[in-house]
Amino acid sequence: MKRFVIACQIVIITLFIIKMYFLAEALQIISIPSFFSMDHFGQAIAQTTTTTPIPAIKEVSDVTDDPLQKERDLFDFLQKKQKALDTRESLIKAEEQKIVALKKEIVEKIDALKLLESQLSSRLDADKSNDIKRLKELAKVYEATPPQKAAAMLEKLEVRTAAGITINMKRDRAGLIWGYLTPQKAVAITNEITRTVPLAAE
Repeated sequence: MKRFVIACQIVIITLFIIKMYFLAEALQIISIPSFFSMDHFGQAIAQTTTTTPIPAIKEVSDVTDDPLQKERDLFDFLQKKQKALDTRESLIKAEEQKIVALKKEIVEKIDALKLLESQLSSRLDADKSNDIKRLKELAKVYEATPPQKAAAMLEKLEVRTAAGITINMKRDRAGLIWGYLTPQKAVAITNEITRTVPLAAE
């Protein structure tokens, strides 16, 4: 009987130890999640906030700020202004070159016109000289012709030609022929002679 009681005690103690072991294991498992609970993190954050002061954030300057930006802008403005002035100067020089070329062309044309005028004047003088020479030769022919026949020939000529022949004739021969001309023809020849004095013989 005594052995039975001792055996029961041993079983009870063993069961108690096993129960305590499982209880300890259970308490350890419960304590681990509680360590990771939100309350635990909140307390940790609160302690960190209260114990560790957060340093003030310094104002960070913009890395793109350029202390020489105003000077650079002024330099760019001056460069653009200089470029515009250079372009305007180039245009003015080009216009000046055009004016010089145009002036040269005008001078060349004026010189060409003067040369042409001189040539025409020389030609006109030559033609005039030839006309006077021809009229003088015709005047001699009319002087050798009988007055009545010479007058009839003058009547059929143009007024200018008749005046040129008459003015280059000797006065006495011209007077004889003049008496056989019609009044109308004589007046026309007289008017032409007074108008074309240069045709007279020198």
